[in-house]
Amino acid sequence: MPDGAGGNKEPSPLERLVAARQAEKKAQRTKDSVVLTLLVVAVLVIAGGGVATWLRLAPPAWLHHKAAATTAASARPTAQVKLTTRPVSPVDTNGPPADPFSGTPADHWADGAAGITVPAARAHGPYTAAQVRSAYQTTRTLLIAGNLDWPTLRGGAPKAFEALLVPPERKDFLAGLHTTAVGKDGSEKNTRGWITTFAPGSTTFVTTIVKVRGRMGAGVATVPGGKVLRITVDYLFVYVVEPPGDPADWMRVVQQVTGTVDFARWETQGSSFEPWYSASGSTAGARCDTHDGYIHPDFSTGPPSTVQASGAPVNPYSFATPSPGAGCEATTGT
Repeated sequence: MPDGAGGNKEPSPLERLVAARQAEKKAQRTKDSVVLTLLVVAVLVIAGGGVATWLRLAPPAWLHHKAAATTAASARPTAQVKLTTRPVSPVDTNGPPADPFSGTPADHWADGAAGITVPAARAHGPYTAAQVRSAYQTTRTLLIAGNLDWPTLRGGAPKAFEALLVPPERKDFLAGLHTTAVGKDGSEKNTRGWITTFAPGSTTFVTTIVKVRGRMGAGVATVPGGKVLRITVDYLFVYVVEPPGDPADWMRVVQQVTGTVDFARWETQGSSFEPWYSASGSTAGARCDTHDGYIHPDFSTGPPSTVQASGAPVNPYSFATPSPGAGCEATTGT
């Protein structure tokens, strides 16, 4: 039917997707059972790396379009749990050792971007091997920009990451970077959980080496507007940090990034094969009681957390499915 017939114009896939996301903002204020969990974790280390805690927070309602999130690949439970424990001083009062990864599972992981490898590409549904290969490469670039870009890691403007987003998602991302609003279920509305960024002035990096390990895969999913090529990601990034001027209080921070990146030609005309980013991080090593989206390392010399934690300790170096819940949860240490 011509555009002018009946006075109606068929909306593009992107317009349908944006409309679905707007409707989701209202619906998920009362129901948030099938979206990908945004995990923001806080760890507290006892001498020798014993007890730790992490914070789990449900995602912003607008993080991902509902139809995509309902597929089994991206659905996560979002019930809340909380916890807190205070650490004692690290064993080595002289500061971090020459190899701060020694004795951890990350000791022999790849350094930085070398740990984000692209699998061999093959066709999936209507998507060719060349399209899958391109989607893998773009996903890799997004992960690097969001978790290994040093201006971003140090709390600067995430220019490298935002430049890779499609305009409607970029608008939402930028609009949520500075909010401290929290939903009734404890979920943060801040969008910094999409990336790894430490609170400005809170952290000195002991080394610019970041240990990385993970995997990505491809498949086809259905969202408003049709089928998309879905890339799933699950990566661990390990950083070594200390409070400014206090090397004796050094610690490791483990960030797990999980989620999906959907690819399609979102507009009917003039659109390239573009990503729709729906991944988020769970940070073992950050305080539970902050809501600005930044990672605030839970150094032993810092003030006690105002958030209590509970739950069986979880290994932050494991790729096992995260236990259900939003809130603060124990880990086995970083």
